[in-house]
Amino acid sequence: MTKKNIEIVLLKDNEIEELNNFYNSIHKVNRDKEKFVWEFVNAPAGKAIYVIAKDIDTQKIVGTQCAIPIEIINDKGNVVLTAKSEDTIVHPDYRGLNIFDNMYKLLFEKCRENGIKYLWGFTSAKKPFLKLGFEIPFIHTQSLMVFSIISAYKYLSKLNSKNSFLPLLKIFFLCFASKLISLKRLLISEKSLDKNFSFSHYDKSTVKDNNQLFPKSTYNGFWIKQNLSFLTWRIANNPYHEKIFNIYFCLNSNVVANLIFNHHKNSVWYLINDTYSAEISEEQRIAILNKSIKLLLAKEKNNVKLIRTWDFSHNDYGKNEIITRKKIGFIHLERGVSFVWKSLDESNTLNANDFILSRIATQGVV
Repeated sequence: MTKKNIEIVLLKDNEIEELNNFYNSIHKVNRDKEKFVWEFVNAPAGKAIYVIAKDIDTQKIVGTQCAIPIEIINDKGNVVLTAKSEDTIVHPDYRGLNIFDNMYKLLFEKCRENGIKYLWGFTSAKKPFLKLGFEIPFIHTQSLMVFSIISAYKYLSKLNSKNSFLPLLKIFFLCFASKLISLKRLLISEKSLDKNFSFSHYDKSTVKDNNQLFPKSTYNGFWIKQNLSFLTWRIANNPYHEKIFNIYFCLNSNVVANLIFNHHKNSVWYLINDTYSAEISEEQRIAILNKSIKLLLAKEKNNVKLIRTWDFSHNDYGKNEIITRKKIGFIHLERGVSFVWKSLDESNTLNANDFILSRIATQGVV
């Protein structure tokens, strides 16, 4: 391999356009400056620490790596500053030069300087992260609810362009089975939602503080601090999502559940978050989730062909979510990507397996 002179530095504001051009050339997308600023500048816990690799001779960006500050809160109300790893890219012509390692070396240094205690994210590449001292404590899984077998098949079969006949046949039968299993939702009783319950649904413009919904007395753990500023950034100001279905359930005028769906594309929707207060029973959670799907179907008419979720079975909270989803007709799949976690804190007081997660842990760019 020809020797190349590489420098690892922090991104400057006047390099954002060049950075986006590099990102778009690799991912074949069209991220503009507005989307970059929303994702990496305007996050409520602070501006992202963004590292780039530059070829000194050509002055071109050839690698990127960043950390988006995210506040998490535990069951005792303590707030810890973490960061989500994003935009991990090394140009194919520059691989094998330790650029990945060197970008992370600078990123670790700057994270520590900024008081970030833990770094985490999702990836399908395990070895490079393990080499840098990351843990891979679990992978996320997923659930599906199919409403149109053909539409769901067309979408899911294109997620991997290398699918041969047998995998495609399995996907078709998965869609068929999911459609049949989804009929369980028609048998769910809503009697547990008595006259004291009410609900309201909104578009992306209306969000409320969700922290009080996490059942602190039931689960010892921590989660993303879903206060008003975070949800305004993640939901209301998200330039990637035009269509959000945001439902609040109230009991005696108090919010006791919040479920958020976002439209992805081709009538495919994600359940990106569902949270319930401690006073809500399992029977009521099942009824609330089922009612929310009914409301989505009524609102969107024929524009819901498939609902997907991200599931997490590494702790009791996530396991109970999966049980609830199965009971109303979701089909669960043990397929997903790895969760990576690295402590930058000498005291190392948090255990990754106590992290209560949902798809809201992504920025929602897809």
